[in-house]
Amino acid sequence: MFLVSHSSAGGAQEIWANLAEGFSERGYDVVLAALYPFRATVRESAAHLPWNYIVPKRPSGPLAALGLLRALVARLRRDRPEIVFTAMPAANVLASIAARLAGCGTRVVTSHHSPAETHNPALNLVDGVAGSLKSVKAVVSVSNTVAASLDGKPAPYRQRRCTIYNALPPRIETLIESLAESHRPRRVRNRLIVATGRLAPQKNYPLLLRAAAHMPDATFKIVGNGPEEESLKSLAAELGIEDRVAFLGHRPREEAMAILADGDVFAQVSLFEGHSLALVEAAKLGLPLVVSDVPVQIEGITARDGTRCGLAVGTQDAEGLAATLRRLLDDPTEYARMAELSAKLGNEASYAAMVDAYEALVA
Repeated sequence: MFLVSHSSAGGAQEIWANLAEGFSERGYDVVLAALYPFRATVRESAAHLPWNYIVPKRPSGPLAALGLLRALVARLRRDRPEIVFTAMPAANVLASIAARLAGCGTRVVTSHHSPAETHNPALNLVDGVAGSLKSVKAVVSVSNTVAASLDGKPAPYRQRRCTIYNALPPRIETLIESLAESHRPRRVRNRLIVATGRLAPQKNYPLLLRAAAHMPDATFKIVGNGPEEESLKSLAAELGIEDRVAFLGHRPREEAMAILADGDVFAQVSLFEGHSLALVEAAKLGLPLVVSDVPVQIEGITARDGTRCGLAVGTQDAEGLAATLRRLLDDPTEYARMAELSAKLGNEASYAAMVDAYEALVA
């Protein structure tokens, strides 16, 4: 079983849907599940792996949360899965406890897709206890920076840590290879900056908009929806850049990839990430990468040999971001160098290696 907290369109849900499909292709009997549905935009999954829900709606209080735990225990006793791979804090905690209570031998592999300090403090505290239970076999982090954020957990928890980097499924890799080929050689065509991801505080989009105000000859496309959509559009209007910034909303994966491929530079100035799939996509397309100067993003743009394959700016430095973007757009030599480094980074992401690493945890 691959279990997440909810099935909304997000990076963790995407990875879990991809892994479920990968395990299914290797002959495993797989269930893709979420504790509950949440928000209208549901992460796409393979037709033969629809989302299964433990309860029909998000718990609204302590009694409902207890009911969710009981329902999960009942589900484990009924299906008796050999192993449950979990993603997102609530699923990590509840599955670890439920497997212990179910008493049917199910083991749990929890995973962290963002630094622990970004989680709900109370849930993070309980996670340290739940992740130390004997029902938990391993604790996966999607980057070494995320793994280091767990240093304050109890000793049994820390001893179970391992790092498995994210990667893209074969069909997306094939699509990206085709798109990358059609855009070779990489050069500035439209002075277009592209960003993808939910319109949420984590993504720090106001910084990107304020940088856009310093770049009157550049255009910006942002793919994604979320709670900050209206406030971001209002900020764009306030800055007088609404004619150069397009908010494109949520798009099907293939369409989003085509939009990304048409860009000249990928920008992701998030306050935090885990190991961003959008960053992997942009790297595989050979787009020069500009990210925030935070540890997890620095790790994300660093190749295995230590080469820095992207450019980083401060999370509050709009003028610095604008200057970095302009330098790429205005200097063909620098642009070509960063495009080559980005492609080098993208080539290191391996779907087969990711599935192999998770499969090794079943043994």
